[in-house]
Amino acid sequence: MQQSKHTRREFLRLTGLSAASLALAACAGEPQTVEKIVKETIVVEKEVEKQVTVLVEKEVVKEPPTPIPTKYKESPLLAERVARGELPNVDERLPEEPRVCEVIEEVGAYGGTITVSSLSSGLFGGDAGSGRVMDCPNWLRISRDITGAVPHILKDWEVSEDYTEVTCYMRKGMKWSDGAPLTSTDIQFWYEDVLSNTEVTPLAHEWFRWGGEMMKLTLLDDYAFKLTFAQPHPSFVIVCMAHLYGFWGNQTFVPAHYLKQFHIRYNDKANDLAKEKGFDFWYQLLGREMNRAQSIERPRLETYVPLRDTPQMTFFERNAYYHAVDPEGQQLPYIDKMNVDRCADLSIMDAKVAGGTYDFAAQELRILFYTTYADAAMQSNARMLLWPSGKGGEVVYNVNMNWPDEEWRQVFSDDRFRHALSLAINRADINNVIYFGNAAETQMTVIPVSRHYRPEFAQAYASFDLDQANALLDDLGLEWNAAHTHRLWPVSQQPIIIAWDLVETETPKGPITELVTEYWKAIGIEIQWKSVTRTLLTQKIVANEEPMSLWHGDETADTLFLRRSYSFLPYEGDESTWGILWGRWWNTGGDQGEEPPEMIKQLFEWQEEYNITDSNEPARKVLESQAEHVWTIGTVGMAPHPLFVRNNLRNVTEGGGFWTWDSLWAYPEFPEQWFFKE
Repeated sequence: MQQSKHTRREFLRLTGLSAASLALAACAGEPQTVEKIVKETIVVEKEVEKQVTVLVEKEVVKEPPTPIPTKYKESPLLAERVARGELPNVDERLPEEPRVCEVIEEVGAYGGTITVSSLSSGLFGGDAGSGRVMDCPNWLRISRDITGAVPHILKDWEVSEDYTEVTCYMRKGMKWSDGAPLTSTDIQFWYEDVLSNTEVTPLAHEWFRWGGEMMKLTLLDDYAFKLTFAQPHPSFVIVCMAHLYGFWGNQTFVPAHYLKQFHIRYNDKANDLAKEKGFDFWYQLLGREMNRAQSIERPRLETYVPLRDTPQMTFFERNAYYHAVDPEGQQLPYIDKMNVDRCADLSIMDAKVAGGTYDFAAQELRILFYTTYADAAMQSNARMLLWPSGKGGEVVYNVNMNWPDEEWRQVFSDDRFRHALSLAINRADINNVIYFGNAAETQMTVIPVSRHYRPEFAQAYASFDLDQANALLDDLGLEWNAAHTHRLWPVSQQPIIIAWDLVETETPKGPITELVTEYWKAIGIEIQWKSVTRTLLTQKIVANEEPMSLWHGDETADTLFLRRSYSFLPYEGDESTWGILWGRWWNTGGDQGEEPPEMIKQLFEWQEEYNITDSNEPARKVLESQAEHVWTIGTVGMAPHPLFVRNNLRNVTEGGGFWTWDSLWAYPEFPEQWFFKE
């Protein structure tokens, strides 16, 4: 049996993309016809092919550290305040050993205001959020190749040979945005009064309770401290110190000098203060004031500090005490101010992108609208960049092997069923229709820059072969109905129709699933899906009320691989249905959920081994199991992600970083050294 390839014209009809594109184009002031959009798509396809950089596995070479300049310079905006006596001079504001930031293109110039968007009700989000334009105040930073950690707020760190101790060295003389010193007393406050206080933190994240015991903190001096774990914890540096795991609520370093006024240990009137602010208990107000996205008064370490917040926009200004300089000694950031424009929904944000409102837009952009974005960029003195997504799968599918119906469960748990579904997916068609031929046609696995990547894992059951797919379903005993439209369940003999829900975020989940729906019809498997909110989906998956699911396949770079793997292991969360009861059983030590078969237990054991040894062997076994059994069905990966960038906004990586959660998006590309060039 053969299946015809979709044309772009058919795809526009299939997904309703034409209507959305027309709406966007109208917002940009140029009504278009569907015919014009299709023609422009072909033209833009060629431009996309020029811009996409094919990533290949490469040797990582460590560069020697850049010498620290002996003289420092600052923005004229701050120099004026120094002259008026409102600020100390720049030498006093910087730490003794400031971080020397890499410059992508050229040393920049000071000035300007960058405007970005957000769909969040918090102070920042979207393109202003963690690691996009506003720098993350993480202890360390993720390397540009997203394989390791590099210095940031900490100037250095050491890990013991047995991985049970991490010694951290802070930058002497570094200050909060209000000028107060950052010292080890801040980490002591966080450890003793936040992390270890059950009223503030009812249960500390497992990364801080490694081996079942709370990690221990030892202060070595004002600028050094040591963390000790009950068992080897090689992942802590990259996952918690460079990424964000465990530090939910945007905490990382917290300003003890500011937060003590809200803590009952230091202020016996803290409950009264909380009630004055509309809270019932002191720890609720403390939580609000500790959160960078909620408190405007909270001192900060990142590039910008909020000055004013309105329902429409949040206004930020450079942090006068930011700890980094460029190679010529100019204190960063180059750009003086940032305005974060709040949008009520994605359609409004898209219209504003098309109208040229923003200097930088990326987080919510969709490759399906590349034509409209590119047209808007040409009219708005802007350019389109394409960065690889950094995902092992743009959209991945799971069937529920813990589904209550035994007949369905038996079919879903049979490798032949998942192999058939994978072989029936025309990945080349998805690649051409959605991504202009620039994605990788791959099974779900890690991305090529990972040290664990193997081509054979990426190729497993990833070819388009309807004959083999049908043969597998025949062998499984799933007969066709008389009309040859549906396969039948083996016992009930009812048509196989699987109804389920999905959330359309981050990647083109709906459009790709429209295509997959047609592919699976060709082998007699019908899926009926609808888009719902994530809140509803979470409730249904946790209650084991979804027979299948999809998500995007991130956490496939070495920063996050196998730390919390919902694609390669059963997982108790809303990203995957494939073994939620097995995941619950493992997480609760057998108290809840359902005991998994031995091969599933092995996956958990290999994950644990990897996380205490950092060894390649358990990672290989997990990926080999995925390739053999196809626990998660992939489509395409490492697809291009569009970025809208004003032409005079420079030092933005042209060939691409990785636009993914694994890297915190633009975080490794140093947004603090972006500047406006006259």
